[in-house]
Amino acid sequence: MASETQKAGWDLLAVADRERAAAMLAACPQLGSADAALAAIDDVQGSEGGEVYAWMADSDLIAVYGLRKTGISYSMEWLAVAPAWQGQRYGRSALMDALRRCGRSPMTVQAEDALVGWYQRVGFKIVGRKPLPTGGYRYRLGWYAPRRPDEPGYGLH
Repeated sequence: MASETQKAGWDLLAVADRERAAAMLAACPQLGSADAALAAIDDVQGSEGGEVYAWMADSDLIAVYGLRKTGISYSMEWLAVAPAWQGQRYGRSALMDALRRCGRSPMTVQAEDALVGWYQRVGFKIVGRKPLPTGGYRYRLGWYAPRRPDEPGYGLH
């Protein structure tokens, strides 16, 4: 349970939590080490339109994700949930938070074979794939906001 002084939920990653976030992100296949994760955090935070968000509960860092605005769309660069908290819907919460921040703009993610179905259950569609040197594929998935009834083309598909 969150303390009185810190509300649990998604907020910008605090500088004091960079090292812990990097240790968590080191497990991401595209990063692979704490040093690469620190560089990735700095890259996203240092780019225009880039932010790193974390879910904190008391002093526990539960999950972290990077979101970058690229032109008219957004890209979720990476997402990690602490092992002790996996399976408790923090990953899905991160996706929902990122989509909320994107508004009606499209968002893309990249995922290994094992995670494609997880993203598809939220509504992402495969938009591309590349073979990996170790076998399998790296997929690019996209999410697009459904059309509103007042938009042109509503109901045509």
